Amino acid sequence: MIRDTPSSAGSTSMLSGAGDELSQGQPAFAPFSQMEEFLDKLKCLNYDDQFSKNLKIRPLNRHYFALQTNPGEQFFMFTSLAAWLFGRAGLSMESPQESDDPNSLIATILDLTRQLNIAVDFPPNKLKPGYGQQVIYILDAVAEQALKQSKFHFKRPVPPKEVNTEEVIVEDDSELLLERIEEEMVAEISSEDEDALMNIEDLHRMN
Repeated sequence: MIRDTPSSAGSTSMLSGAGDELSQGQPAFAPFSQMEEFLDKLKCLNYDDQFSKNLKIRPLNRHYFALQTNPGEQFFMFTSLAAWLFGRAGLSMESPQESDDPNSLIATILDLTRQLNIAVDFPPNKLKPGYGQQVIYILDAVAEQALKQSKFHFKRPVPPKEVNTEEVIVEDDSELLLERIEEEMVAEISSEDEDALMNIEDLHRMN
């Protein structure tokens, strides 16, 4: 049976966990960034409706598996979420019960993980606390396979099309009026020239 252990270790356990990550060449913030990426994949799989509401639990916060809070609860959440993700990835795993043997659950999870061609290069006991980078790694990798199984693809952002705004030249009323006056003056001058030519021709005829 999975028993809840007190989380009074507090900052000491967090610092020791961070030290372990640094000793392995991983930055201390790595589990936090991986957890956020994992949550994004869960949202794409609609886990709020299909997982959280079915179990009547609150959605995970963005640091849930990155820090130790309640190992018993976290281990149960880890195994339950893994079972759901395996189902979405095309494999079958029975929903875990609190009375199940943790070692047996871990063995099942690792076996199904390898069936998805996900590399596992750490000992099984790394998953027993129910939190940490290895737990997030397993969940994130299985979530990735679940997205592929559902044929989900992240679309590349499409930049908005540039609209060519043609400059519209608005003619001023005064310019239009001036052009009209010039046209009328040209027409009057042409008319006067024609009249003058006619008068000259008449004079020639009279002579």
